[in-house]
Amino acid sequence: MSWSIVMATLRQRRTSLLWYATGLATYSWFIVWYFPQFAGNQELMAQIEKMFSQEMLAAFGASGMNFGSLGGFLGVEYLNIFWVLIVGFAVIILAGKVIAGDIESGTMEVTLTQPVSRFTVALSRYVALVVYAVLINLATVLPISVAGALYDVKVPADAMLLLFGVGMLVTLAIGGFAYALSAFSHSSGRVSAVCGGLLGAMWLLDFISNVNKNTEFMGKLSLFHYWKPATIIDTVTAPASTWWVFGIAAVVFPAIAIWQFMRRDVAA
Repeated sequence: MSWSIVMATLRQRRTSLLWYATGLATYSWFIVWYFPQFAGNQELMAQIEKMFSQEMLAAFGASGMNFGSLGGFLGVEYLNIFWVLIVGFAVIILAGKVIAGDIESGTMEVTLTQPVSRFTVALSRYVALVVYAVLINLATVLPISVAGALYDVKVPADAMLLLFGVGMLVTLAIGGFAYALSAFSHSSGRVSAVCGGLLGAMWLLDFISNVNKNTEFMGKLSLFHYWKPATIIDTVTAPASTWWVFGIAAVVFPAIAIWQFMRRDVAA
């Protein structure tokens, strides 16, 4: 692995990293600040329960959730759907650019003329993706913990540690798939389009599975089915299936990407 390639990759994406991290940190802070005002208003809670249909709750991945708990509130307002889409597109765009984007622009050929192996280039750029994922996950979790201490909201440290761990697996599963697709593609735009379309399809599958008992089985095909931030925060537990599904994806897809990059033609 080459740390110079890792750092060069991160420097090239430092502006996007700054914006993503700032946006995530700001919203994490805001949502914890707002929670006591929401949870303490029983009249508002009753109005929401009457106003939202089962279909609307399912659209936000909130079926059966308790709005009055910190995990339920964060899940509905932030972590269930919106967070996955934000961090997902962050790593998808990065993964698309570091291989397919460089091949598309012709800079990959220049990179490989340097005294460095293809394996080193592929591994180093994936490590940069991992570092990127660590930073945006920290930008999510740390503000929740700090804001909780400031606004008298109980935020268990072990729950935040578990949220960070599972969040990393979710991020790397999405990023790993995009990285593998990038190794097969000549266009970063195509990588983003395919991955974005798959995320949308998985959200739709999760929605359909939550509104009809006859289609519950479809939810197992969606990553949203295995991402349960409310359970993680409220009970400090994550199902074994969550670890297996995201863990396997986070390992297998990058391995496929490196294997494919080592054997492909990098001419644009």
